[in-house]
Amino acid sequence: MPYALIAEPSQSQALVYSLIARSEGLETKLVRDGQAALDVLRDHGAPALTLAELSLPIVDGFKVIEEIRKLAPEEYAPVVIVSSFANLRASAEEQRERLGISALLTRGTPVEALMRTVKRVLAASASPHGPAQPLPRLPAGGQHEVDEERAEEVRLHRLDQMGIVDEGSAQDDDLRQIVANVAKRFSVPVALISLVLENKQWFKAHVGLGGQLLEDRGSPRDWSFCTHVVQGRAPLIVPDVLTHPAFKTNKFVLEGALRSYAGVPLETPSGDVLGSLCIIDEKPMAITAEDVDQLTLMARHVAGELELRATRKRQQHERSLLTLEQQRAIAQQPQLFTALSYLSAVLDNIDNGVVLLDPKRNVVFANQAVAEMLARTTDSLVGRPREDVLQETALQMKDPEEFLNKLRVLDEGPYAVRGEFEMTKPKRRIIRWVSKPVDVDGGVGQLTLVTDVTSDFDLRREREQLACTDLVTGLMNRRGAEEVLEREASRAQRFGARVSMVLFDLDHFKQVNDRYGHDAGDEVLRAIATTVGQAARGVDVAARWGGDELFAVLPNTGLDGARSFAERVRASVEQIDPRVLRGVTISSGAAELAQGESWEEAIRRADAKLYEAKRAGRNRVA
Repeated sequence: MPYALIAEPSQSQALVYSLIARSEGLETKLVRDGQAALDVLRDHGAPALTLAELSLPIVDGFKVIEEIRKLAPEEYAPVVIVSSFANLRASAEEQRERLGISALLTRGTPVEALMRTVKRVLAASASPHGPAQPLPRLPAGGQHEVDEERAEEVRLHRLDQMGIVDEGSAQDDDLRQIVANVAKRFSVPVALISLVLENKQWFKAHVGLGGQLLEDRGSPRDWSFCTHVVQGRAPLIVPDVLTHPAFKTNKFVLEGALRSYAGVPLETPSGDVLGSLCIIDEKPMAITAEDVDQLTLMARHVAGELELRATRKRQQHERSLLTLEQQRAIAQQPQLFTALSYLSAVLDNIDNGVVLLDPKRNVVFANQAVAEMLARTTDSLVGRPREDVLQETALQMKDPEEFLNKLRVLDEGPYAVRGEFEMTKPKRRIIRWVSKPVDVDGGVGQLTLVTDVTSDFDLRREREQLACTDLVTGLMNRRGAEEVLEREASRAQRFGARVSMVLFDLDHFKQVNDRYGHDAGDEVLRAIATTVGQAARGVDVAARWGGDELFAVLPNTGLDGARSFAERVRASVEQIDPRVLRGVTISSGAAELAQGESWEEAIRRADAKLYEAKRAGRNRVA
């Protein structure tokens, strides 16, 4: 049976790819490194589809593709690259024709877009593959869009805020011991903790470096392999730099400073990637996927050590700001100071943002979590009036006016407000903002809790989408279509917009089910549903209305436009492989929503037109 080769170190990503490939009727071979991929090619021949990351242990992804091309050309063995690293994708783009790469995608590509790409690539392939199967429920996939420039600004701000970059200081003994253990564990001469700054990479701790690098404790950022780890937010493995198209002209490589590299991200609890923990060798590196997992665990340990140092520095800074009177009070009540220190440590290390306003509505306390969510420092928030903070925060929201309106309150007195808002900067995030009054010295203050509910929101939306999706065709189901109709009809009546709808019926469909079985009928349904979906614009909605009926809602479209759309679909269906259609054609009826008419009445008119087309001989538009 034809198979899909999935070469991806991340097991969660590989699972998503596997489900997509299986939905297209392909068996799957999952591997986590390039050598295992070569072994599969040797034992099973050319794959009908390859989904691969270019950064692979032992043997890089470029060499794997070259081996595939020795077995079969692109039209028989299409390759889809999904990579975290922009520089690797750029190198692949330069060699796209030579290597026969069918598609190049980022790791952040949504699952739906990846599914469409795989379908398109397989549709163009000359290699046969099994019948498509209903797609199982997929894990939420893909990263949300990020304002990269703003995200980089926040990352550098976070580094500065943590106060862990002191280029004049000696190496931290504890961190140096960690990298020494890393070098020993992987039997390499060089290991280092690299923090990526604005213009350079700076070595926080290292073993095995010499010459100018040792003296400078860093190098220009443009030379840095670690920069790609930060930008890609994923492990970067370069088994042999001399043969790697993206790195063989790197300054370090030309100077003979390294032969192989492996680096994993240093990710903070707030989600920022500060740099990397990496190992370097003077010969090709045979690091395995399991070794990369171990290096990742060590990187988490390093990230924890950096976070601990940052917390201690911040606490020391806060103590230095205490007045003489406050210091005396603390000396008289050491137990109280200890309790406050514990409380501060707790509030600064929880995921929820906490803000306290005094009776004059000035910020008197803001914890680390809310500062990170709003891309600020705690110092820059404390002492600020509430309105100033809200005005600045609104600029990070998808809908600034909605944010300000929902949090608007009277000028005086206690208040209670609650709202959920979508942030777009520095990255997409759904936050829940809750404020309530509390008694404080001097009157009534306000306590605000800011919670990141992105995961819950996205899971809820995924479930809602699943409830509105037809599992056979992948189109929206009738329930979802009726919700769209309700919304579009309301908009049309309020604003005088035009909206039309087309009802499709599959001619002779019952004969396919009776003669060939329901699996064949489902194959016909999917093929025609795909055609309807491909004909739709981005604002249009295609749905399965029920049984062998499909449906399309066409906003900002008149009756002539709807009939033209239906005719394009009819003509496209005639071009589908007859072995798939088995004599099925498509008839349709169109209607435009009239002023003052309900969508149900418009549907009845479209249905009447559909049966007019059926009575006139089928395979036509009415």
